[in-house]
Amino acid sequence: MNIVVASHGLFSKELIKSAEMITGKMERVYSISLLPNESLETLTEKAEKLLKSLGDETIVLVDLFGGTPCNVFTILLKKYDYQLFTAVSLPMLIDLYLKLSTEEQFNPQQWFEEYQNNITEGTVAVKEKLE
Repeated sequence: MNIVVASHGLFSKELIKSAEMITGKMERVYSISLLPNESLETLTEKAEKLLKSLGDETIVLVDLFGGTPCNVFTILLKKYDYQLFTAVSLPMLIDLYLKLSTEEQFNPQQWFEEYQNNITEGTVAVKEKLE
């Protein structure tokens, strides 16, 4: 299964690099960046070209619900079959990648629901925890 990370600016590219510091080289993980001088149309062209090259079984993670990368991939859902999730973060990307790497039967929607239920464990007010 492929993972596409899409974001405003170079966040997606750098997020993958950061994740690789923990997981090692990530296979079948791609980034798409909306740069300041690019339009919705430009991003759509880049996204469509990537989706065509990947074929089936793709999960797309975007940075912000309602933002241009999310809107582009929402529009393309009418044409291509993939899962789309918002609020990508380092813990999300690592969790998804490791689950995809180890589970034979992977259900993206079930993963997302479990991830949402468990995310609070990784969100800690450290100073309060120490007191």
